[in-house]
Amino acid sequence: MTGAEAAGEAPARRGPPRTDLHTHTDFSDGHDTLEAVVRAGAEAGLDTLVVTDHVRADTTYLPAYAAAVRAARADAPLALVCGVEAKILDTEGRIDLPADLTGIEHVALADHRFPLPDGPAHPDTVRALLGEGRLAPDEALRLLVLATARAVERVPAGRTAHVAHLFSVVPKAGLDEAAVDGALLEPLVRACRARGVAVELNEKWRCPSVRTARLLHRAGVRLGAGSDAHRAGDVGRFPWVADALAQATTEERCTP
Repeated sequence: MTGAEAAGEAPARRGPPRTDLHTHTDFSDGHDTLEAVVRAGAEAGLDTLVVTDHVRADTTYLPAYAAAVRAARADAPLALVCGVEAKILDTEGRIDLPADLTGIEHVALADHRFPLPDGPAHPDTVRALLGEGRLAPDEALRLLVLATARAVERVPAGRTAHVAHLFSVVPKAGLDEAAVDGALLEPLVRACRARGVAVELNEKWRCPSVRTARLLHRAGVRLGAGSDAHRAGDVGRFPWVADALAQATTEERCTP
């Protein structure tokens, strides 16, 4: 599988996406086994399944996880990519990854916390900073985009990547994604285009918005689909994503 295939798919054709960039097994917080997730992906009609179990710097299960994915790949009826999901830590773009990524092919970059200069903050902390006037909304959004762009640039060599559930932390922190414009997105656009990194439209969190996705698409950033499935039955099932991708990638026509 090429890096482009692992990192996302351009929605040139209509119909359900055939790659699921974001799934979980019982190696982390998923409900079902890897075998069940792979089987569900095939039943959903996927061509490519990326498993992205959660990791932190101190995660120890990666050798067993990579070995299990490698073994499952031998009989899998679809392309199977061994990935992990890790949070962006700060505005320098540091990623909460184990030092040894042997066997890991793909990284999903996630905003599980709000990346600030001094580290990841709980959304409630950011909401309080905004309420106290210690952080301006436009500055908070700028820092989030900058952190995400720098994380894209920090993806370890030899791995593909995508940005998972972009802006899922925004409403939790009391911010409005409608304030995001093309100028604000520019650092992320540059990083994604330079590294061939896709931005995922996420079924679970229904983000980013169609408006943001359209801005990214028009700027040349590839979009992909992620179910964020924690149960096998949700793998490859993304009705909201399919509709959002179609809207984001269809140019509006002016009526005479």
